[in-house]
Amino acid sequence: MKNLFLLLFVFLTNLSFAQVEVKVDNRIEAVSIFYAMAIGRDSLDIKPTPSVYLKDFDAYFKPYKNHKSLNWYRNLDQWDAPNVSTIGLYLTEKYPFKLKFPYQGDYIKSSKIEDFIAHLNSFYKDCNVSKFIKKHQKLYKETALFALDTINRSDVLKETKKFFKTETNDKFIIYIDLLNNHTSNSIEIKEYKNCRQFKLAYLSSENPNSANEESIKFVPAFNVVIHECSHLFVSDFISSNYNRLNSIKNKFLTKPNGKVLPENRWKDELDEMLVRVCVAKILGKKYGIEREEYEIENQSKGYLHFKDLHQFITEKLEGNPNYISFNDFYPELILFLENLK
Repeated sequence: MKNLFLLLFVFLTNLSFAQVEVKVDNRIEAVSIFYAMAIGRDSLDIKPTPSVYLKDFDAYFKPYKNHKSLNWYRNLDQWDAPNVSTIGLYLTEKYPFKLKFPYQGDYIKSSKIEDFIAHLNSFYKDCNVSKFIKKHQKLYKETALFALDTINRSDVLKETKKFFKTETNDKFIIYIDLLNNHTSNSIEIKEYKNCRQFKLAYLSSENPNSANEESIKFVPAFNVVIHECSHLFVSDFISSNYNRLNSIKNKFLTKPNGKVLPENRWKDELDEMLVRVCVAKILGKKYGIEREEYEIENQSKGYLHFKDLHQFITEKLEGNPNYISFNDFYPELILFLENLK
């Protein structure tokens, strides 16, 4: 089938701030299958969510559980996190997979990227992974459509735009990871221009104790969607104020428990703290003050100045209810950060 290894199913909704897509990517799915088979569920504290897809996966790949490439991975000194499937976006669309542009991520820690791809290719060919993926195209389509519809009906993206009041032409892309019930992750690949990408794990089920007979009802975690979308709107804060922020970077490196992070982490820490404060405000507006207070207490455990920043932004929003854009607060935000003790 034409473009079999390209992004399969793309569903678009026209929001005023961005084009939104929900996708199942065959390359991500191929890596996810390889990883899931290699590590086995017995090694996971959090098991994949039961579904008919998981049932099919178990039945189809059981004969290949001792494939040489899987044993190679199992014998490595360390394994990767579930976000390793993100490397699928670096790969060519067709087997045999190769890097389509230089790999500069940190998704693979277990081995050299070239070795990983070689063993992925061996497993993919010998175990006829393409047949399994092709068989489930209809399921991928239905899953992506359901997820997109859920996001649209929730209005979480509209609430996010309403908070920031900032226009952007960036595309917002969501990838679904059906075999991962562990974590979602944002994706930073510079070759993908004008888009914000992240991968969502299949984290929940209405009946988590059920057998693998359920159809997939992929309901994205709205706080995660808001979080990743918020990165779009504050992405220019650090870059446009880099010199002033770099001069006070040590303020962002100390954690509440006293641990001091390496210097190169300051941008990530500041960006995450700012985004998480904004997420708390958006969740509060949508779901009520109790939800906002929960976020404040939870997130302040990871960021030393979280409560101070939250109070600052709250005061600015309440004092300027008719603000034109969240970016209008940047000059005062810089001064606030510079004066942090």
